Amino acid sequence: MSLESKVLMVLNGPTVARIRFRFPIRGSHVTIAPQTFHRVAHAIGSGRVIVRIPTDLAAGVAAQYNDVARTRADGTVVRANTLEINPLMGRFDEATVVHECLHAAYDLLHTGLDGNAEEASAYVCTALYCRMTGLPRPTWANGQIYANAELTARTLLKQYQQGNPGIPYVVKDEWRMLRAGVGLHGVYASGPGGLVNGWLLGQQYTHDG
Repeated sequence: MSLESKVLMVLNGPTVARIRFRFPIRGSHVTIAPQTFHRVAHAIGSGRVIVRIPTDLAAGVAAQYNDVARTRADGTVVRANTLEINPLMGRFDEATVVHECLHAAYDLLHTGLDGNAEEASAYVCTALYCRMTGLPRPTWANGQIYANAELTARTLLKQYQQGNPGIPYVVKDEWRMLRAGVGLHGVYASGPGGLVNGWLLGQQYTHDG
């Protein structure tokens, strides 16, 4: 089975079909639902988004969605709207696909939100996928961001389990703690995902579809 087919199986699978939550953004809110990921699956199927194995991602970066084209060290170009992921070997790899495909969805949908909130919401999706597939926490939640995301996901899952068919909101304090953890992390601190550039100044990633 091709890597692209495996990605589509994740996006169209039963776990992603359960992901739903809302979070606040500058006086409004953003809603994440299964349709968010189905939009990306359709874009992959049509060739609008392509899936490739990465060759030169930065240290500490396991996967990446390229909203704009980037040039590799060898001078070759990775086109815009490319999802760079490693072969899927387990549930955490699948959770990483969900994380990166949320970035793709924001790009395709031209969603207006700062980079810090974008990263935080993607980590919530990672944590939800890991929890719903029964992946033991020590296997994946081995850092402050993941620990904060797991707490947010745990609260959302409690709301799911109550049988409410609606789309629950993240808990405010848990969401702020997750955003702060993302914003202070070395991978994000100096860019749109950071505390100052993203959360305080509202800098966004490119969302031009």
